Amino acid sequence: MAKKIIVLIAAAALLLLAGCAERAEEKGEDKITISVLAGQSTSDAGVEDMIDEWLLQEFPQVELEWECVDWGDSFNAKMQGHFAAGDVPDLMIGKAQDVQTYAKTGNLGIISRQCSQRIEDYALQAVTVDGKVYGVPYNAWYQGVIYNKEIFRRLDLRPPKTEEELQEIIQCLKAHQIVPFAAHFQESWKVANMTMQYMVNDIFSSNPQWGTQFREGRRHFSDNAQIIHCFSNNQMILENSWEDAMQLEQIQSDSRFIQGEAAMYLTGSWSMQFASQYGDDMDFGIFPYPSQSGGAKLLRETNMTFMKSADTPYGEQIDQILYALLNDSRLVQEILGFTQSSSVIKGIAPVYNSKIQKDIDGYEERGEVLDVSGGNSQLTWDFQDSIALMQLDWLKKEKSLEEVLAYADQQREFSSYFSE
Repeated sequence: MAKKIIVLIAAAALLLLAGCAERAEEKGEDKITISVLAGQSTSDAGVEDMIDEWLLQEFPQVELEWECVDWGDSFNAKMQGHFAAGDVPDLMIGKAQDVQTYAKTGNLGIISRQCSQRIEDYALQAVTVDGKVYGVPYNAWYQGVIYNKEIFRRLDLRPPKTEEELQEIIQCLKAHQIVPFAAHFQESWKVANMTMQYMVNDIFSSNPQWGTQFREGRRHFSDNAQIIHCFSNNQMILENSWEDAMQLEQIQSDSRFIQGEAAMYLTGSWSMQFASQYGDDMDFGIFPYPSQSGGAKLLRETNMTFMKSADTPYGEQIDQILYALLNDSRLVQEILGFTQSSSVIKGIAPVYNSKIQKDIDGYEERGEVLDVSGGNSQLTWDFQDSIALMQLDWLKKEKSLEEVLAYADQQREFSSYFSE
């Protein structure tokens, strides 16, 4: 009798295990894999791990298949390749300016109203095309001149509002044997970024369609006093930086600046990622690089932006995930702190102690901020970067300024990814 009971128990156990296996198999069949193409800037690398860890807890049935590339070097080429092959990733992460470019192809899906209502109005404008929202902005950077407040206080200096005042500060710093500008000119993206900062305040702020007019042949780089002045600003910064600035990489420039080896740094708040790790005792601020016309504003760049494929079979699941991403304040704060960026999500402000946040808040409250995506959507990043490479040759005295300007005009058809 005992043997029969044991046999029955064993049989029951086998049936139970079989049932568990079937349920596990069914659960595995329910699991979905969402392909993701993520164009990352320097400070973004690592965010994908945070999202994966969060996803495992919140959406265990979903797996993200990441393809992470450098946004400046590879993102557009990857996007174009996927579009041409008809193999559009389910989810794409780029910048707000990318929405203006790729929505025109018909490959982007409309974002749910539930998600778009969570985004601040100013950030929503950058991802709206013909009244429809095609992207979910997540964070933002600010661009301008980050400066060492301790040096400015010691020399009784104030943030300049005009180019003349900036030149007076430079002369004062040099008289006290202080390097005016931290700079790194090894990477073309840096020159491209600085040039667009000038162009947004001096050109696009008064003529938002300058890029379109350029492609139509109504605007030119050659013999354009505003463009020449923008390029000359790079030369001026180089002349007032370290002697080896042409050979420096970003991390080297950041490190020297945090150690007090220069007073100013034309960059973005992404450089504060380094400061948060090594510059705890330093006091920094930010101001707009003075424009030629006067009244320059601080620049805001809506950075990490989610886009979904128009044809993804997982549109509903992606909307749910995006909405949850926008509402998990713990994760938002973690990503904001890691990237040293600001929130564009309603009701969520950074809790980390950014060294330049007080100044940023002041410019926002006074309405003295421009969105750089206006200029970036008019002249594509690939075009900007190609001109920056030519500028580097000019700064090395290997090409004339006239050659650089002529080259830009010759490349006008490539300043937009798609016909307008």
